[in-house]
Amino acid sequence: VAMTTRCLLLVALSALASADEEKPYEVPTSIDGAFFFEPFINTERWVRTEDENYQGELQLQSYGVFRGKAELPDALPADQGLELSSAARKHGISTVFAEPLRTKGVGLVVQFELLLKQPLQCGGAYLKLLSADEAVPPAALNGDTAYTLMFGPDKCGAVHKTHFILRHKSPVDGAIKECHLVGETAAPPLSDKKPHLYTAVITPESEVKILVDGKEVRSASLLDETAFSAPINPPKKVDDPDDSKPADWVDEPQMPDPASVKPDDWDEDAPMMIEDPKAEKPESWLDDAPLQVPDPEAEPPDDWDEEEDGEWEAPLVPNPKCKPSGCGEWKRPQVANPAYKGKWVQAKIDNPAYVGKWAPRQIDNPAYYYDAAPHDVMPIGGVGIELWTMQDGILFDNILVATDPRVAEEAAERTFSARKAAAARLERGDGWLGAASFYLSLAAEYARENALPVGVAVCAVLASIVLLCCCRAPARAAEAGGGGVEGEEEEGEGEEEDGEEDGEEAGEGDEAAEEAAEAAEEEKPAASTSTARRRTRKATD
Repeated sequence: VAMTTRCLLLVALSALASADEEKPYEVPTSIDGAFFFEPFINTERWVRTEDENYQGELQLQSYGVFRGKAELPDALPADQGLELSSAARKHGISTVFAEPLRTKGVGLVVQFELLLKQPLQCGGAYLKLLSADEAVPPAALNGDTAYTLMFGPDKCGAVHKTHFILRHKSPVDGAIKECHLVGETAAPPLSDKKPHLYTAVITPESEVKILVDGKEVRSASLLDETAFSAPINPPKKVDDPDDSKPADWVDEPQMPDPASVKPDDWDEDAPMMIEDPKAEKPESWLDDAPLQVPDPEAEPPDDWDEEEDGEWEAPLVPNPKCKPSGCGEWKRPQVANPAYKGKWVQAKIDNPAYVGKWAPRQIDNPAYYYDAAPHDVMPIGGVGIELWTMQDGILFDNILVATDPRVAEEAAERTFSARKAAAARLERGDGWLGAASFYLSLAAEYARENALPVGVAVCAVLASIVLLCCCRAPARAAEAGGGGVEGEEEEGEGEEEDGEEDGEEAGEGDEAAEEAAEAAEEEKPAASTSTARRRTRKATD
């Protein structure tokens, strides 16, 4: 059984290794259903900004090459992305759609892969979906260029966040405000030097979902007043700008107590600590002895040359004569001043003139509106990468803009998932041994992440095995005992038959009877011996 199990295991691992053989990767040039997809086979439709402040270098680069050297694992050597290759520089590049994307009734999805070839210390790694209504020539891209959505990671110092900033336009007066998604949004590490997938979804129900590596890490509603730094819909009431607090309005609930007077003996200048008047200098105190003396055990180094190095001086060590009591100038120790009271503060009482906290009166908000479908964002006219960063080696790839999340899932399956599977093959090695090690490591990782259910499952299996063994043992003993009884009965019947045959032979005449009697006497010990032997064999079996 054990040998069969090992063979089946080897066959299964070999099958897994064969079924998972690496296939040549083909960079997808398009994704069905995508409004825009950029795999960066080239940069023909992208335009670098001509703003003189944007001098950062941008280039097509493979995932494994950093600063001209192959320093990172490259699971798909045939693939490449757009890399920001200059440190401490501004980078700017954008592309314009042939026609604007409108999201009314369908929503919005933006997705991209990001590889940080070195840890991000200070800078951004996000995308901007540029506004079509305020479009500017791509060559004029800069930090003031209007955008509809900004999405992606940003870090500086201890602040690490994933931006989701939606610019919303008021239908009343046309004013535009930036609505930042607030709160913590889980983000992948920025120092693991592995590609990560960022996805933002705005559903037709105006729900926002943030996904990292295909897993949802944050959700919110565009209609939630608390989810964004500036709510999409403004309040119905606002403060009256013409209202002001009356001059006689008293908004202090307490006032100084007129009856509270500082006592005459209150000394605000008395120090908190004073010298202890009871302290006395020890008789063994050495006033003139130095606190440190040259180390008497120190010797100059063997290579010390007084002509070149000067006169050697032994290092100073604490004066051993000071240990009993002390050396140098003696000072009285400090103790708490019993006369210290500190700054006198006048007591307070309730203010009889207190009216309450003043607040301006509320009026109807002249700019109020209610947008019941904020998923219908400002028309999107293009994609821009406008970043300042202290680190180089920031690589963007597989930028997708769509209206259906399923399109993003397909794109991820053909790009990010394919790269992840190829990277796993690189990590595990070739052949069935590599496969075994790889899948065992996956099992161990799963067990670590799901310790409770795995532990319960293991205990259940072990308990089933123990229960099965305990139930089968009595059954086997019963079978063995029943067989022995039946054997004895059969042997007893055999002995009776032998006796009957002997009796018949004894009845054949006198001479034959005597001979038969003698023969019977000789056969009985033999039969008993034979029966005993059979019983011994059955008991042994």
